[in-house]
Amino acid sequence: MLTLYHGDTAVCAAKVRVTLAEKGIPWEGKRIDLGRGDQFDPEYLKLNPNGVVPTLVHDGNVLIESTVINEYLDEAFPEKPLRPEGAYLRARLRLWTKREDSIHYAINTMTTAIIFRPELLKKTKEQQAARIDGIPDPSRRAKFHELMETGLESKSVTDALVAFARLFRDMEKALASGPWLMGAPFTLADSGLISFFYRMEMLQIAGIWTEHFPRVAAWFERCRARPSFTEAIERHIPAAAHDSYRAAGTPTWPIVRAKFAQVLTEI
Repeated sequence: MLTLYHGDTAVCAAKVRVTLAEKGIPWEGKRIDLGRGDQFDPEYLKLNPNGVVPTLVHDGNVLIESTVINEYLDEAFPEKPLRPEGAYLRARLRLWTKREDSIHYAINTMTTAIIFRPELLKKTKEQQAARIDGIPDPSRRAKFHELMETGLESKSVTDALVAFARLFRDMEKALASGPWLMGAPFTLADSGLISFFYRMEMLQIAGIWTEHFPRVAAWFERCRARPSFTEAIERHIPAAAHDSYRAAGTPTWPIVRAKFAQVLTEI
């Protein structure tokens, strides 16, 4: 039996849900309320000391890290494979999936600056400190503190936009050879990025790729048309989340747009 500890809007949890849906693997969900701080509950931290989602439990074995979980699922359930055959092609695939970690860091940065920061600023200093100091990883704590101070002017935001620009540039080149990042087949290279793009769309900053990278824009529309998109992403995200992300993201888009345009001239 598969049990997935996940959050509704959490991009890495959605990334695993997409793989489960693509492969048709049944699973039981345990929802972790990230806004309430369930990820820092001592019992959950026994499963995932990093205090993040997702966590997969399969026949009593615990797995963390979404990229590792996706590779495990494809190996443990070989039907409907999402990895190509052959050492070389699998190595090329891993170049994409390895990159997801840095892109997730960038997604986290933008979400914190646009969504979490304004909400946290409404709270008392004591409440702010309690929320940030509960983050187990010191580097994540430091980044959160810095983003709270500087918002969209943070160097972390510029670094995130650089990471996005380089990803889109490389995707645009790869997609000249086929509909998916590895060519003809849909693979973990694609499934692992879909939820990240959807988060950017929710944040109202999709223009950073739609205005400059037509093949990437077409790729995302193909991803959206797959049944796994509805099953693994859309149906899990409540309307209230869309409303709050839209309300916070819309006024920030002109700032992000200008910053991204500058980044494109420098990379």
